[in-house]
Parts: sequence; structure tokens; C-alpha cells
Amino acid sequence: MGNPIRFVFTLLANRCFAEISIGILTKEKAKEKYGITMHSRKNGDAGIKIWLEFKNEGWLEKFSYAELRMEDSLGKHLISAQLQPNPVHHRQPKEITTVAFSVDADQLERCSFLVVCYNSNEGDVGYVLKAKDFLDIKNPVTEK
Repeated sequence: MGNPIRFVFTLLANRCFAEISIGILTKEKAKEKYGITMHSRKNGDAGIKIWLEFKNEGWLEKFSYAELRMEDSLGKHLISAQLQPNPVHHRQPKEITTVAFSVDADQLERCSFLVVCYNSNEGDVGYVLKAKDFLDIKNPVTEK
């Protein structure tokens, strides 16, 4: 029998260093294939609130986490932050998952969501959803 400590380390190392496939989702593919929609509304001094809504089914049944990602004007990564799923409003159906962030409207075109699902029916996969591909950057408010 092998060394149990080495087995545990190998098991942990494989999980920690696993690579995931990351692709970009267009507005059409996000809606048609996965039922993901992006919305926005004014959020007082916090600027514009942007959120994704989706049902945990298909690939998203194994929803693991989402991140806010922001780039500089040259496309270089500036910041990422993990987002917690929370209802956007009190009437939101229980079967809908929502992740959101707020940003100054002038920075919106540099922001995106990364949605990751481990062990999904597509494998370990993440998709980037760029706000500029889903919203009208000059008039981003979709809901009052």
C-alpha cells in the first residue's frame, strides 16, 4: 500500500491546480443555450448595478462561482473579485440565481463576468460575459 500522506497531497494538488476551459459567451448564445440574461439599473452613488440571472440547470446546475473582472483601456487585467449569489429584488423566484456588481457608468465597457462550473456536463468550464457585448454602453439602464 502506498504512502497515505502522498495520496492526500496528490488528491489536493490535482484539485487545486486543475485547469478549466474558458470561453467567451455572446449575448445570443448565453440566452439561447444557457438562459443567461444580463440586466442593469441605476444604483444611486454606486453608479450602475449590473447583474446576471440564470436557472441552475444544464451546465449551470454545477454553478461554482462568478467573478467580476475589470481591464484597463489596453485590455490588461486590473482586478477580479468573487461575487456571491444574492437576489436582486425581494420578488425574485427561488429557482433563479443572480450575481451582481455596481460600477461607474464610464467604466462599464471594461467590466465582465466570469461564470465557472466545475464537474458540469461540459467539464470544468468558465465563460466570460463582457458587459459591452450585452448592454448599450451609452445607455446601459435596462430596468428602472
